[in-house]
Formats: sequence, structure tokens, C-alpha cells
Amino acid sequence: MSGVQPKAALVTPWGDGSVSAISPDGSRRNGGESDVSQDPASGEGQPSSVPDTPKLSTLRAAIRRIEDRPPETWGLSGQTRAEPDTPRDGEGLGEEFRPVLPVCPLGAEGIDQALGGGFPEAGLSEIRVETVRDGGAGLGFALALAVRLGASLRRPLVWIAPAATLTEAGFPYRPGLASFGFDPAALVVVRARRLEEALWAAEEAARSGAPALTLLEVQANPAALSLEGSRRLHWRSRNAGRPVLVLRQGGSAETTAAPLRLQLSAAPAGRVPGLEALPCLGAPAFAVAIEKSRDGRLGQFHLEWNVHERRFVQAERAAALSRPVLSPPADRPAATAEIRSLLAAGTRGGRGAEPRRHAS
Repeated sequence: MSGVQPKAALVTPWGDGSVSAISPDGSRRNGGESDVSQDPASGEGQPSSVPDTPKLSTLRAAIRRIEDRPPETWGLSGQTRAEPDTPRDGEGLGEEFRPVLPVCPLGAEGIDQALGGGFPEAGLSEIRVETVRDGGAGLGFALALAVRLGASLRRPLVWIAPAATLTEAGFPYRPGLASFGFDPAALVVVRARRLEEALWAAEEAARSGAPALTLLEVQANPAALSLEGSRRLHWRSRNAGRPVLVLRQGGSAETTAAPLRLQLSAAPAGRVPGLEALPCLGAPAFAVAIEKSRDGRLGQFHLEWNVHERRFVQAERAAALSRPVLSPPADRPAATAEIRSLLAAGTRGGRGAEPRRHAS
């Protein structure tokens, strides 16, 4: 064996035709010069500093565009600082350049910081509720998002759902929408016969770019909205520059193409300011958990929807109830633990004592 080590030649992606030679020890040589300098004192290789070139800035911006990351870097205090090497106005990026996706602030500072400024105004996002009965909380949050996104008669909220989902979860109620701060004239409901038709309608609505928000309501975890199925919907909505929101009822968390996933449930409403002594219902409240985000930041928040200001506000968690949830019956004494155990035993015995049916 000779003492010459083999080298692998790689063509750099800069388009200038330069060739890099990489040897097994990790050193790289360009045109006979090495990027590893020798320390005259120790003789060990020291990596040299890589110059910040426009081509490197172009590559970094392209990676940010693919990963849907904003052009700022976040500090420990939550403040942002612009990267000095970020090209402005798409300079040097050619036709492949796309600006960073805009966001819509929700109004509450804590969750806006965790989301990188707010809810994304383009691409696919997901809201997940544990059970179908929690669908009202998810729908209320989606309606509030539509208000924040400027839903109107000319740019409506397109609500798409299979007929079975609407039958079980219910249809929109016009007076309720108005009291929530949403204009009923800004709502378009699409009732599809099957899930496949609902997905097609969602893709067409996203591609048109006409809706302020496209809401697709589904149940459980259909295979059509897995990673492969949701990728097409995400890219169509992102290219159109409009948001698409999937409201998943009773489904578990799974891998999809949506960069953002929120887990929602209804939260206890707070007291009405100035009327704390009266049993009045407060503002709609939501328990929001960020399960997935673009930059990996998670968190849990308690939000209230301010109907008058049309924004979310950070709310304090309601205290535990100081009395039992169910009061004892007024017309008869409450059953003791002994009686309840006897009733349970009798029920089990009755089931086991059923006569068997024999064929005649």
C-alpha cells in the first residue's frame, strides 16, 4: 500500500465550476490550497474562518425559506435582531426567492412571542381537540382567528366539512356568530358528501387565494390527511399566500405537513369586571397548548376572546371550585357508600343470572 490517501472530488453548488477535494482526515483543499492552517507551534491543524460571502448569504436565505423560519435570530430576552448577512428585498436570490411568511398577531403577548410574532397567514396549520364535544372550543378559536385575519363579505371564511361531521357537531348559528364578533355575512359553508370532496374543496379554496381563512373540519385521523396527504394542501395554501386551518376533532397527534399544531380545550370563563358578585358568564376562554411550531418553541396559555376589541388577551387561570360540583338531591337522601356497593353488586349479579337461550 502506498502512503497516498485517496481523495473525493466534489463540485461546489455555487456555479463557478470550482472543485473541492476532501481527504479522509476531514481537510478540504480548493485548487491545491487547504482550508486548514497549520499552527507553527503545535503543528496541529486549525480551521480558518469562513468569509461571509453573498453566496453564503443566499444559501442561508434559501434554507430559511425551505424551513419556514423567519430571518431574525431570537435572543434570550425574546427580542429580535436582524442578521447582518440577510439579503434585503430578495437581492441575489433570483426567481427562487420567497419572502418570509407573514404572521397575524393574536393580541396576547405571551403566545405571540411563542409563535414567532403570531399566527401564520399562509400555509397549513392545525387545531386538535381531544373529543368531539370540545369541537365548539376549536370552532370558537377558528372564528376568532378569522376575525383577526379580516374576514369580510369580499374575503370570507370558508368552512368546509363532510356532511357527517356537520350532522354530529352542529351547524353555525347566525345570532351566535354575531354575538361572538363575527359577521355572519362573511361565512361560506361547504357541506361535502365525503371526506375526499371536502379535501378537494379545501385545495381549490386555498389555490384561489380568495378566502381570508379556509377551515377544514374533520374527525379522528383520516389517512387522507397524513404526512403525504397534507403536504399538497400546505404547499397550495402557501403558494397562494392564504392560511388553511384543519380542525381535528377527537384525533390523536400525528405527523403532518403543518408547521403549527395547537391543542385546544374550553377553559372556565372569568368574572365580568364590575359584576363579580353576579353569576354572569365572562368572555369565552380557551386553554391553548402549542404542540408543534416552526422553531420548536412550545408552551401552554390561558386566553380569553375580547369581543369588543376583537383580540385575544392573556387570562389568569380560574381557581378551583370551593363547593362540590353536584349538589345532593333535595327530594331524597343521598345514597351512602354501602348502598351504592350493594346496588353495584346486584347489577352484576343480575347480568350473570340471565338464562341462556337454547335452540329448540
